[in-house]
Amino acid sequence: MIYIILSLLSFSLLVLFLQWGKKRRKQDLRNLLEAGLKNPYRFEEFAREYLKEHGFRSVRTTRKSKDFGADIVAKRRGSTVVFQVKRRNSTVEKEVVKELVAAAYIYGATEVGIFTNGELSTGLKKELEELKRSGGFIKRVHVVKNINPEEL
Repeated sequence: MIYIILSLLSFSLLVLFLQWGKKRRKQDLRNLLEAGLKNPYRFEEFAREYLKEHGFRSVRTTRKSKDFGADIVAKRRGSTVVFQVKRRNSTVEKEVVKELVAAAYIYGATEVGIFTNGELSTGLKKELEELKRSGGFIKRVHVVKNINPEEL
C-alpha cells in the first residue's frame, strides 16, 4: 500500500513540475517577444525559440548579413526548412518569395517559411500558393503570422 501512495505522490509531483516548466517557457517566450518587437535581432531569437516549441529541431539563426536570404534554418520530420523572419508594422510583400527560393536552393531545403508579427500582402499570398502548386523542389510552405504577446 505504501508503494502505491509513494508512486501516486511521485507521479503528482512530476505532473506539477512539468506544468510549471511549460508555464515558465511560455512566460520566457512572451518576454522574448516583447523585446523582439523593439529589436529585429531579438525578434529572430524569439522566432527561433517559438519554432523549437512548435516541433522544429536543429533550429539555428544564420549570420546577420550574407545569409543568402535565410534568417533561420531548421529541421522538421527530416526536411530542411528555411525561414525569413520579418518584424513589420506593415504587410510583408511578395519580394520575400525570391529570397526564400534562393535560400532554399543554397541551404538544400525542401520547405520554406515566413515568420512575422504582421500580415501577408495579397500578392505574397498568391506567390506562396503558386509556389506550393508549382511542383518544384519546394514541397511545403510554412506561415507563422500575427504573432503577439497575447497569443502566448
